[in-house]
Amino acid sequence: GKELVARAIHRTGPRRAGPFVSENCAAISPSLLDGELFGHIRGAFTGAICERSGLIESSHGGILFLDEIGEMGLDLQSKLLRVLEEREIRRIGCNRQRKVDFRLVAATNKDLEQETRERRFRDDLRYRIEVLRIEVPPLRKRREDIPLLSQRFLRSFCRPTGRKTPSFSPDALTILITSQWKGNVRELRNEMERLAASGKERILGEDLSPSLTKNGLPHPIARRLRAELGTDLKKLEEVVLGGIVREVLSETEGNKARAARILGIPKTTLYRRMARWGVSI
Repeated sequence: GKELVARAIHRTGPRRAGPFVSENCAAISPSLLDGELFGHIRGAFTGAICERSGLIESSHGGILFLDEIGEMGLDLQSKLLRVLEEREIRRIGCNRQRKVDFRLVAATNKDLEQETRERRFRDDLRYRIEVLRIEVPPLRKRREDIPLLSQRFLRSFCRPTGRKTPSFSPDALTILITSQWKGNVRELRNEMERLAASGKERILGEDLSPSLTKNGLPHPIARRLRAELGTDLKKLEEVVLGGIVREVLSETEGNKARAARILGIPKTTLYRRMARWGVSI
């Protein structure tokens, strides 16, 4: 989800002709991350057998996306802040400064204000990167995106092999929409990759991972929709998601504020979805 947003910023922004470079700060050790970002010269450390540019240099003219920047160590935060302020970079082991021009897009699941108070994140770096803040809700709070995201991922995995993108049965789509998706878009993407590898032309509910059916929403609508509704995704979205909203409003006796809290969305979002799916009370 976060990287999709970052790629959309790149694709639609003034730097779209430049590169898009990404790194997950939580997936690599601090010492390796330093070399990945800043590059190094030959002999800078054991194993540095050749000179290498870092990801910051590679993103020149484009966008550098750093996921989970809250996991970055304080020393590396200081180096990154200096690059952002001076627009220059020095490879590890080298004295020469190199000019860089890139846009930084950063993402985190942590509360950086809290991290700053506890001295785990530099406040000056936080101020620097929070020029424009975008909140990306978890997938379970934007279920209307699930059908289109699922189709998009399936297409991307089937295209290299020339296979036709499989379709979803209403049963399978109902399970996808009502699952909790604790791993967010990454979990959905992995599920679609697994389904694409199966080679099936039509995906049924029984083809999905068992964990998805165990963690679905506990509303009766999820059980009632195990009948064929056709293959119109917009109609299925209206029936499934509109049905969930109707069920919750029924449970709360029409109290929209309580319904919004149960669904985990702002009240204004609930109003928009009611209008979109023709839900009235």
